[in-house]
Amino acid sequence: MNYIVLAILTSTAIIVIFRVFERFKISIVQAITVNYFVASVFGFLSESGSFSFSEIPDQPWFLSSIIVGALLIISFNFFAFSAQYSGISITAISSRMSVVIPVALGFLIFGDPVNIFKVAGIIMALIAFYLTSKKGKAITINSKYVWLPVFLFLAVGINDSMFKIAEHYFIGGDFVVFLATAFCVALILGTIVLLFKWSGKKEKFAIKNVLAGIVLGLLNWFSTLYFLKGLDLFDVSVFVPLYNIGVVALSSVTGFFVFNEKLTKLNWVGIVLAIFAIFLITKF
Repeated sequence: MNYIVLAILTSTAIIVIFRVFERFKISIVQAITVNYFVASVFGFLSESGSFSFSEIPDQPWFLSSIIVGALLIISFNFFAFSAQYSGISITAISSRMSVVIPVALGFLIFGDPVNIFKVAGIIMALIAFYLTSKKGKAITINSKYVWLPVFLFLAVGINDSMFKIAEHYFIGGDFVVFLATAFCVALILGTIVLLFKWSGKKEKFAIKNVLAGIVLGLLNWFSTLYFLKGLDLFDVSVFVPLYNIGVVALSSVTGFFVFNEKLTKLNWVGIVLAIFAIFLITKF
């Protein structure tokens, strides 16, 4: 249970720090690039056992680490573009609703036990995701950009599923080097994206962006490591919904108390439903 709590806390901290970035006018693109560098380097340095970089391509998990690293970048960019062109609410909802993909994987492939209470809890969690993300005004989306939240839904769901597939079939106990390699792949691809975005633009590389990226990288490393280790200990159909419920509920409450964000009655209903969903998923 500790890994669920730690994954929720560190992931919520990432959401909070992005709000802080906004206030200090941190370059998100620069911070994200530094973040992947820090996460990768910190991961390799924190490996307690001996390993050789030359042997990494021969590991059974190497291909899955490339896929996970690529999906980290893809899902992040879909999230950014969806938030910009489709709206924050629909982006938050589609990214959280993606839990249905790894949950279905757990039931169909990994043989996770199914009962009416767990199914009811998962359905309640999906409703909670919608209610906590919904703002006062009706959710509208430009039909020209409807594909963005759809692709975000798929990218996040497939990425979570790939973590479980890698953990179940390939990683063994090699969590740290696997994850550090995935972040290294994300760093390489992220740098390419950064250079592409910078082409024809002049943006100064500020120290505050580097410092922000360091903090973000450490939080990202630990949140992803706890997520991966949690998948090793719990059924994916239990862990992923609990993780998402916890992040949504805690980040909403944090926004209310720390940033004075307004929560509607529907948002509070969603938070209460999230608590009931946790009870149903874990107790039966």
